This record gives sequence, C-alpha cells and structure tokens, in this order.
Amino acid sequence: MLTLSRGASVVIADDDRRDAMAVENRLKDAGYQTTIITEFDPNSDADAFLASLVGQYDAFICDHVLSGHGRVGFTGAEVVSKANLQSSAPLPAVLISSHINTAQQGSISRWRMGIPQVVGKSDLDEEILPAMARAVAELNGDFARERRAFPTPIEVLGVDPKGEVRRAQVVVVGWDIKSPIWMPLDPIIEATGLRSESLVGQWLEAEVNCYAQKPEDLYYRNIVLSPDQPSERMFV
Repeated sequence: MLTLSRGASVVIADDDRRDAMAVENRLKDAGYQTTIITEFDPNSDADAFLASLVGQYDAFICDHVLSGHGRVGFTGAEVVSKANLQSSAPLPAVLISSHINTAQQGSISRWRMGIPQVVGKSDLDEEILPAMARAVAELNGDFARERRAFPTPIEVLGVDPKGEVRRAQVVVVGWDIKSPIWMPLDPIIEATGLRSESLVGQWLEAEVNCYAQKPEDLYYRNIVLSPDQPSERMFV
C-alpha cells in the first residue's frame, strides 16, 4: 500500500516562485522535504516532464498554468492527471490553480478523471495536505463517494468546437436530468470517431462520478455510443 509519511520528498512545479514557496512552507511545517521547479522547457511535453520526476520524488504538486521561456506545451492538469493514472509508477499528485471558475476551468475538466482534488491558491494552507492524502487514497483504491463513477446515459444537445477548449453541451442523466452542462468535446470525438457536428442529438453511455457537487468536478470514462436510445419512461 502506498503511503506518504513525514520526510517524504515532494516536488512543487509553479512558474511563480512566491506561490511555490508558499506551498513549500506549508509542506516543510508538516515535515516533508521539498524541491521547487519554476523553469520549464517550452519544447517538452507532459510525458517527458513527468518522466523526469518519476523515481525522484514521492509526491508532486503542480500549478495549472505554466510557462518557461514562453508557454509550455502542456498544462498542470494534464501532467497531474497522468501522474496519478500511470500504472507502472504512479506518483500521487495535486493540482493547484488560481484559475478555478474561470475560462481555464475547461482545460482542467479535460483531465479531471486523474485529478482527485483541485486546490485554489487562496485555500492552500487548509487544503493542500488533505488533497495530498486524497491523492494517495485514490492510488490505493479508496475513492470518496463524490469520486466514484458508475454508468449513465448522456445526451448531446450541442457542440462548441471553436473555443480555446472544445466542449459539448450535454445532459448527464445520472447527475441532473434537468440541467444541461458543458463537458470536454475531445474525449467524445476520440471515443466515438464521429465529427463534432455529427454528435448533436446522439446518446452516449459513460461512467461518471455523479455524486460530484459541481459540474466542473465531473469526469467521464469509457465513453461509447449508446446502442439504444433511452426510453422516455426512464425520465418520468
């Protein structure tokens, strides 16, 4: 079983050194060893950056929006999600961000399945240690109720393929049948092979963490086209 005890090494990736030091101070108070990374290779991708961390550290904390000598080719959400989901050498990882509830939220949602918790930078003192504990718990197979996924129908109402983050307007039946929400479009296209304009009106099936409190905390896995359109009786 994976554990994270006092003295464990934690790497903090943030292009803002002051923000990184705020995280570092909190972790040092809790007895962790820390390393800060503030410079990023603009030619690197998430996989290469993650490979440079695996085996070197026991845990990973990363800001969402990173920069090097220009904007890097990956977001913190992508690398944190991959760190938690990689099967060969999982690295418990936490995403921090000052962009919660902004336009950047869409780029976080794309990778939400592998992000146990997003910690706002204004909440670091209180939430960073519980978030690390949650990441470790999920790697041990212990998921909080709001993070457990089960199958549900999804109806695609519309698509927005031209924004910075492409998205689809959907109804997730198991979450809230009366309230359309936006979900990432690219995973649907990748899973179904359909063009974005062909998705409108389609029914999908996916595993979704329908006990999540907010739509931005939902994640979607094993997306498939529904073999049969759901009966109207299920919505009565």
